[in-house]
Amino acid sequence: MKLEAAGRPTVLVATGEFRELADQTAHDLGMTDLRVVSVAHPIGGVDPDEIRRQADSVVDEVLTL
Repeated sequence: MKLEAAGRPTVLVATGEFRELADQTAHDLGMTDLRVVSVAHPIGGVDPDEIRRQADSVVDEVLTL
């Protein structure tokens, strides 16, 4: 969020469980237009190959935003 505030276009990637928190935090910081993409929860303790698959599944959305 600091990068976005500094004028660097960013996309926050959050797990579904934390999407609402990300949206609320952005709102509280006056960043209501912050771009957020959700991935499956959890990512901790997940096989690295599965994480890569999840990342691959949202690349186009991130690039579009």
